Amino acid sequence: MKLTKDLGQKIIKETTKLINEHIIIVNENAIIIASTDSSRIGDFHEGALLTIKNNCTTVLTTEHVPKMQGIKPGVNLPITINDNVIGVIGITGNPDEIIPFASLMKKMTELLINESIYIQQKEWHRRAIEAYFFDWVQKKEISEEFSNRAEILGINLSPPLRCSIIEIKHVNNNLETIDQIIQLLSLKMDCIPIRWGDKRILFLTEDIKYNLSQLKIEMQSLQNYILTKLSIPLTIGIGTITNTYCIKESYENGVNALTIGEKDGINVYEDLLLEVCFSAIDKNISKDFISKVFRNLPFEEELFHTLRIYLINNMNVKKTSEELHIHINTLHYRLNRIETITGHNPRNAYSIAIFYIALYLLDKDTN
Repeated sequence: MKLTKDLGQKIIKETTKLINEHIIIVNENAIIIASTDSSRIGDFHEGALLTIKNNCTTVLTTEHVPKMQGIKPGVNLPITINDNVIGVIGITGNPDEIIPFASLMKKMTELLINESIYIQQKEWHRRAIEAYFFDWVQKKEISEEFSNRAEILGINLSPPLRCSIIEIKHVNNNLETIDQIIQLLSLKMDCIPIRWGDKRILFLTEDIKYNLSQLKIEMQSLQNYILTKLSIPLTIGIGTITNTYCIKESYENGVNALTIGEKDGINVYEDLLLEVCFSAIDKNISKDFISKVFRNLPFEEELFHTLRIYLINNMNVKKTSEELHIHINTLHYRLNRIETITGHNPRNAYSIAIFYIALYLLDKDTN
């Protein structure tokens, strides 16, 4: 561990909250890297060099000042981390007045450095897991060496596995929100959630702990909580199960579910098989298909709306007429008109399939 200027300045900021004295932070080469007196930064401090070499407190008086380079009266204390002296904290002033609280300043400094080390290690671990997942979602085969890396990183999951992706949009502090959701997921569920860009979270679950029904319940609970507490809607894509350590397909299916499914919804790949097929259709082919199926029907707003409600109600004429507030005979008249305009009989299964596909493609194109 090496002291940096930023860390030194942080120590100065925190320690001066407790004492009203001039303080310096010196690195392992006896160079002042932070100080309440900015004019001293970059100076060599001979008293600190003695403190580092001897690993003990050095008291500097007015008598030492003309004899040693870069010093002022005060007390120098070694900063020790894991039994290694990595620098010095110096407190300027009358040694008799400083010594009573000098040890406290040394302890506080070492606590701040240990906290910084912990944060650095945590950040390194987070990035290492992100890098591992980035490789993992691209691999078609898993080598022994790759499995060993997982063990080192503490990734202990057993297939069947499932990849899911959470997307957050239109938030000013996306990374802060993502970190909040990751923390919540870590506390709430037994899973591995990681940042996936600046708008998404990728997380992996074991099917033995969370089958699809349970996962949906957990995601609904998460959605409701985040919407209530942070007023942020989440869109979630749930991938397919993989019975091996290869999660590539599950990940890709989760992304597809997120992309194709409803905005702000919980989208399960297995529930979107037809939509997945439609998503592969070229836009020009899609427009041509819509035009040939509907012909001039979209210009007949009343008939077009009738067809939509009719399909939503699974071709149930009673429910459709009730929702449209019309007589059943009026509905039959409209269905006949739809057939006349389009050439497709809305009472025929084949035509119904064509209408459904055309409506889906039209809505997709409009959105």
